[in-house]
Amino acid sequence: MPERSHQRPRPLIRTLKILEYVAMQSEAVSLTRMSQDLDLPKSSLLGVLRTLSEHHYLENSSGRYVLGPSAHRLAAVILPGFSLVRMAQPILRNLADRSHETALLSVIDWETKNLVYIDKCECDQAVRYTVPVGTTRPLYCTAAGQVLLAWQPRARVERYLETLMAGPEPLEPPLRPEDFWATLERVRREMVATTQGHFLPEVAGIAAPILNRDGDILGALALGIPIERSKSGLAELTGMTSDMAQELSAYCGYGSAAQDA
Repeated sequence: MPERSHQRPRPLIRTLKILEYVAMQSEAVSLTRMSQDLDLPKSSLLGVLRTLSEHHYLENSSGRYVLGPSAHRLAAVILPGFSLVRMAQPILRNLADRSHETALLSVIDWETKNLVYIDKCECDQAVRYTVPVGTTRPLYCTAAGQVLLAWQPRARVERYLETLMAGPEPLEPPLRPEDFWATLERVRREMVATTQGHFLPEVAGIAAPILNRDGDILGALALGIPIERSKSGLAELTGMTSDMAQELSAYCGYGSAAQDA
């Protein structure tokens, strides 16, 4: 007997896509617009909408649909389980496997005014960048730190800079405010940062932002690379890191707001 091919349960996927679409809208949406945007016939779409409305996953007000109480209840159950580390793990593994370098996930720790590595995936190279999870690094002179700062409100970065410059010891490496602001502007424009031995002389860094639906930063995806090895393949590794950060951002909802317009 021939093996049956694995087919997606299309009605279920269609229903989930409809719920996702309605959740992305900033206002109630009509059947006509939904049909056009989802490229679904009104006749088949209407049946799904009626079922979702009957079970209070959607509410229908004068032919326009919004999320209902059942959908909000489901969201309340799901959201506490959101974990950037868990979502990023397949991306980290893929990035480390493809780049043959150490992939890192970091966030800002405002208490220490540093970044902190919250997960990593080391490569299989004998000579590689290695760092324990939980390690902190300065923000201003690391690729991941520059990415994390570039998406912060300017006033917050100004306060960070003032605190940094007022420290009792000279900064190492040195910091020039005009260069610092220019770097953040470039990182935000290009959506990627690279450093070559700025903090650790023997290490190069590449980092790209992980953004949520509203364009706020959740963290930074980065590669730590022995500096000698980075000199031959930096452009390729930069593109790879940027692409995978964009993929992870899409999982976190980034780009969906643009589809609402």
